[in-house]
Amino acid sequence: MNLVLATLLLAQATAPAPPVSITLGPRHGHVSPTRQGCVHTGGGNIDVAQPTPDTVVITMTGVAVATAQPCKDSLAALQFDLEQCFDIAFDDPKVKRARLTLEGRVIGLLRSHKGGGSADQAPGRAAVFAGPVGLLALEVPPHSVTGGENLSVNCRSGPVSAPVMPGPYTLRQAFAIRAAHPHRLKPCQAASAEFAPDPALDPLWISYWEPFHGAAKKDFGLQIILKVAPDSGADEKGKADLPPPRPEGGPRKD
Repeated sequence: MNLVLATLLLAQATAPAPPVSITLGPRHGHVSPTRQGCVHTGGGNIDVAQPTPDTVVITMTGVAVATAQPCKDSLAALQFDLEQCFDIAFDDPKVKRARLTLEGRVIGLLRSHKGGGSADQAPGRAAVFAGPVGLLALEVPPHSVTGGENLSVNCRSGPVSAPVMPGPYTLRQAFAIRAAHPHRLKPCQAASAEFAPDPALDPLWISYWEPFHGAAKKDFGLQIILKVAPDSGADEKGKADLPPPRPEGGPRKD
């Protein structure tokens, strides 16, 4: 196994650098919890990774759980916000234009209870700006459950793309999850929005008989992928404008 891993790392190290690249700059990332009543929140992470020079992966993960109590309503929520500055560089002088691409996916579980609990996942939004000008926008759709409904979410949006030139840009990304339960005297199961790998959700808050017992959770959360690549659209358009080749020795059609 060590030999295989070493071979993979060597192949990655010796791979040629991409002709265009992304350099990460300053960022401001915040996760704000809201907790009222008998609730639990977990996770609350914003991970910014750059697996290759031309790709950035942003993952937001968290859990919100709320159950009933006699005195007041319960509400648990996590609000995610990120602003990431970055620069695009053309490392190959042959590249004259590049294309920036956004795509996203969200994976998680929503649980509610017939006693009045509800849970929801807000839209996952990402946008790229050049100064005040918006270049790209992407939205992963929202989901919600109530009245005993349960939902496993695995949705993808994009890709969307736009031509770009070298220079500074800004990515803004937002996400939110929420669980709520009205007050009541009788104990009942909790409502939950689970969008984070274990152990973000304490197992004491859900039953062994819950509808998604044993679900694989390692990829839970909202993930946005930002990628830049050379744009050959202008060359392809130029080829399309050329007349089709005529057969050798055939008649010419003007």
